[in-house]
Amino acid sequence: MKALIVAPTALDYQGRPVRLRRLYLPALTLPALAAVTPEEVDLRILYETVEDIPFDEPWDIVGITGMGSGIVRAWQIADEFRDRGVPVVIGGIAATLSEPEWILEHADALVRGEAEDTWPTVIADAAAGRLEPIYDAPPFPIDRIPVPRYELMNTPYMGRWRPVQATRGCPFTCSFCSITAFFKQRYRKRPVDDVVRDVREAKRHGTRYIAFVDDNIGVDWDYCTELWEALIPENIIWMSQCSLHLSERPDMMKLAYASGCRLLSVGIESTNPESLRDIDKEWNRPARYREAIEALRAHGIDISTEMMIGLDSDDEGVFERTYRFVMESSISVPRVHILTPVPGTPLFDEMDKAGRLLDFDFGRFSGGKVVFRPKNFDPDRLQAEYWKLYERLFSWRNILKRLGRNRASSPPFMRAVSVGANLRYRGHIRHRITPGIV
Repeated sequence: MKALIVAPTALDYQGRPVRLRRLYLPALTLPALAAVTPEEVDLRILYETVEDIPFDEPWDIVGITGMGSGIVRAWQIADEFRDRGVPVVIGGIAATLSEPEWILEHADALVRGEAEDTWPTVIADAAAGRLEPIYDAPPFPIDRIPVPRYELMNTPYMGRWRPVQATRGCPFTCSFCSITAFFKQRYRKRPVDDVVRDVREAKRHGTRYIAFVDDNIGVDWDYCTELWEALIPENIIWMSQCSLHLSERPDMMKLAYASGCRLLSVGIESTNPESLRDIDKEWNRPARYREAIEALRAHGIDISTEMMIGLDSDDEGVFERTYRFVMESSISVPRVHILTPVPGTPLFDEMDKAGRLLDFDFGRFSGGKVVFRPKNFDPDRLQAEYWKLYERLFSWRNILKRLGRNRASSPPFMRAVSVGANLRYRGHIRHRITPGIV
């Protein structure tokens, strides 16, 4: 049996697939699914952002997975294969949170939930010609996750980072978050020995630069202590996503650095406490943002930030406030998104019920387009000011200012990562591609 698993790319402002020469942060899903694929299957995994899809090869089954607006590209790919008579299965977070009929219009089967237990069943059913339309996958036992098959990744097209996962989910209840909706607010921790095993496998395939793809790695201090102590002998450099709570624990920041942590992505979201309450994230404390950032940098850990505009309590001053915060805080890699009501989240349901959604073209749900009726803005103005804000933040002058004034004691490679990200995002902004979606 010959099988293909595809991670679709994102779509640009005009609906065209985004292509890059190299993928710097490859997703973990593909090598993870490869690890549970029966050995007798002739399997290929493919990241469309950097690889061409071989539509005309003789495949027995194609699996497609993706997040966010990538689900629309997944539908396009699925239609191409089905036109050639190839059965297609779609899964992943976006597919799970969507209405089943949206998926089954383009695919022979939908996998809802964590697919590790279910994918082998799908393979067997496809071989027997009896695919079910919907497979409901239960949460996969966190202590049974096998070693990802990094050797199947097309290394010449990948950057230095390799994905590893320590925890799944996030315990917070942010109303906009697809992760909370997908994992139903569960937070699960893998055995530390298994995480270290995966780190070693990633290193064996060519790199000591690890991207922990956890949604919030710094939640359980006892677990973090055990994990980070175990990572110290591995001599890795790692980055991940984390809340600013870490900045309140000097002992944990010191341990994180010793374990190899050099960069954390933090969901700042907004500098306005009222806007944070709009999205159930009032536990973020804007008055402490700069203090927290400086505390992390003082321990050798730089941060990148995620922020949003267009929240119900935002006013006309949000563009200048966001700009000033990023510049005065010297954020090395800032990302800003327009509030996006992702299908399957409480925010989507709330806006749908209130009649505030402008359309259901999910290719536009990229974080860079206005897809709802804002409370305090004309949609066109919010859209225009969003790109103006990005153009200001990523002007040559402001890139140099942010990086030059950043006091994090980053090693040369991490400085190069920040410079490269800024240059890439500057190009994406010019072509109206939402920074961070590929």
